[in-house]
Amino acid sequence: MKKHLCILTVLGGLAMADSQSITKSGELGGFKGDSKIFSGDVKVSMMFKSQSWRDFGGALVEFSKNARSAWHTHPAGQTLIVTQGEILTKVPGQKAVIAKKGDVISCPPNVRHFHGATDTSKGAHIAITQEKNGKNTEWLELVSDTEYKEALSEAKGE
Repeated sequence: MKKHLCILTVLGGLAMADSQSITKSGELGGFKGDSKIFSGDVKVSMMFKSQSWRDFGGALVEFSKNARSAWHTHPAGQTLIVTQGEILTKVPGQKAVIAKKGDVISCPPNVRHFHGATDTSKGAHIAITQEKNGKNTEWLELVSDTEYKEALSEAKGE
């Protein structure tokens, strides 16, 4: 009987390790965007974290009009799914682009860029960010007002 109980306990433990889990909305908390890496009002709500079997995490990032991230890179890349409004994104040497609800922005590893809302619309996206050696983002300097305005004009074809 004890032998069978041990086997059932081990099998039960394996079944739990292979089970799905649900992270409830708001369970992981969130934070107001730090002024060292964001300009304007930005809210970040954590959705899910990386796990031993998943090398990426996810967050909902909400930008007020004119709010934006600092320049940054991702050592293992990032995918953004626009969920609301408009998201402006810019890579140096490439034309700035405005993505809208339902659009997906795919950023390969180590590409310098920024993203945020436009001057006429707030915006939100789900950020799915991969990790490399425990790191998902390399933050650089803030995007200046001039750089932001130039990117807006470029994206709007002005």
